[in-house]
Parts: sequence; structure tokens; C-alpha cells
Amino acid sequence: MADENAGFPSVGPLYMKTTTPRSEGGVTLSSGMDILGNVSISSQFKVALHLGNSSASDSDLNSWLIKSNVTKDSAMNTYYDFYCAEVVIPGATFDVAEELGGRQGTIERVPIRRIFAPVQMTFYVDKDYKILRLLEEWMNYINPLQSSAGEVAASGIGFGNNKESNNFYRMRYPNSYKRIISIVKFERNFRSNPSEGGNNLQSVPTITYRLIDAFPTNITAIPLSYDGSTITKVSVEFSYTRYVYEKHGGNVSTLPTGPGDTSGITNPSGNFTGTFEDIFNAVNTLSSTITNITNLF
Repeated sequence: MADENAGFPSVGPLYMKTTTPRSEGGVTLSSGMDILGNVSISSQFKVALHLGNSSASDSDLNSWLIKSNVTKDSAMNTYYDFYCAEVVIPGATFDVAEELGGRQGTIERVPIRRIFAPVQMTFYVDKDYKILRLLEEWMNYINPLQSSAGEVAASGIGFGNNKESNNFYRMRYPNSYKRIISIVKFERNFRSNPSEGGNNLQSVPTITYRLIDAFPTNITAIPLSYDGSTITKVSVEFSYTRYVYEKHGGNVSTLPTGPGDTSGITNPSGNFTGTFEDIFNAVNTLSSTITNITNLF
């Protein structure tokens, strides 16, 4: 039988055991339950629009939103962040140039610039349509309506009083409407007791992506229908200059360091705390993990 570690570089062990550790080829692996039982869950995230953070670059935008009766309530400014139902962690690609003929018979490729794809977010629409108006007014500020009397000012009813056919639009200077948007990815064990309030957070790893100079470029059409009622959602696409990520926490490992290590497992004593939905989802996740590992053997 061929050695699974033969060749260079070595690919290491080809499998792990479901419930017990395994040592082979100089590598010690924890069980599959220990490793794959601590995978990241896609439903644990938050988007922060930073509506209450005025700065030299976005104070004009904030002023416009306040005059539009969108962000007057400081509590509502916080609620907007929780209306985000779907988001993607941003990605990046390299634009590649090809060098032909430098080496006979080969084509060399080298990156020449980094390209950041737009990020799409989907928000639940509240019954007062404030999240929808927030996005509309952000775009109205970027591209305000002009009448014969000059720029149309922000108002609580939008541009509804300006329906003249000779009205037109002008663009603002970019620095006045761009801002930072944050996407935070965390896991269920960010708090030692999920039902507990306050700032009693565990020092577990989280990762935050900051979209630099972000602004909306496309609000998608919202379909409405009499064929069954569903929650109304609006999707918006944001463009940005670049992104950076920040790693936080880290005192509690997300993966065990070896057999028997439970430092990366929330509540290793086995007493699960949380709502019925949390327990139901945890059981389903564990069952799926066991099935996937079993199918490997």
C-alpha cells in the first residue's frame, strides 16, 4: 500500500476519525466532531451603516437624512443596522496581464491591479418604510434634483412637490456622500449566556470588514404580488474604493489544539443555554456534520 504521505510536499493524512483522535505520519488529528463541530454559521452577522457617526466626510449626508426625517431618532439609527437580512463578505480579484515569449512555450501571468466587486445587501422593509426612504434619500443626496429656483432641499416627503418636466439632476462631489460601512462576522458563543444582556462578552474571535468610501449605486426593483404575503425586502448594491478587515478577540480558540482540548467549544460541560430555536438548530447542525463525516468512510 502506497504511503499517503509520499511525495513532496506531503499532503498529510487523507482522513480523520469521526469521534476519536488519530495519529499517523507524524501528525495528530482531533476527531471530526471536534474539528467540524466548530465551523462558522452564516446567520451570525451584523451590518453597521454608522448613521450616527458624523465626520468631515459625511456630515452633509447626515444633515440631509435628518432633514428628510429619516435619522432624527437616534434609537432608529441603531435599528437600521438590524434590518439587514442578507449580505456578502466582500471579495477581491486581481486584474492579470500576460507576458508572451519571455520563456519559450509558456505564458507568464502577473497581477497589475486589485479589483473590488460591489457588495449587495438586502434589508427588511419596516412598516413605516424608513429603511427604504433611507436608501432613496442617500441616492437623492448624491444626485439632487434641480429646479428653476435651484437645488431642491431635503424634506420629509422626498421630491414629491417637484414634478415639473424641466427639472434635472446634478451630481455632488464624491467626498460628501461616501462613508465607511462595517460587516461584522461572529459566532453564537460571543456571549457566555445568550439570554444575558449588557457587555458581558467572551473574548472569542470575530472579524470585521470595513468598506472604505462606500455609497449606494443601485436599488433593485421590489416585486409586489397578491399571490401570498411575504416580508417585503429591498436589495441595494454598494460600490466602494477598497476594504480592510480587522481581527478581534482570540483568547478562546475556534478550533481545539489537540485531542481532548475543549477550549474552543462553548460550554464543554454539556449544559446548553439558549432558546428552543438555538437548541433545534444546534441539533440539526450536529446531525448534518455527523452524516457528512460518516459519508467519507
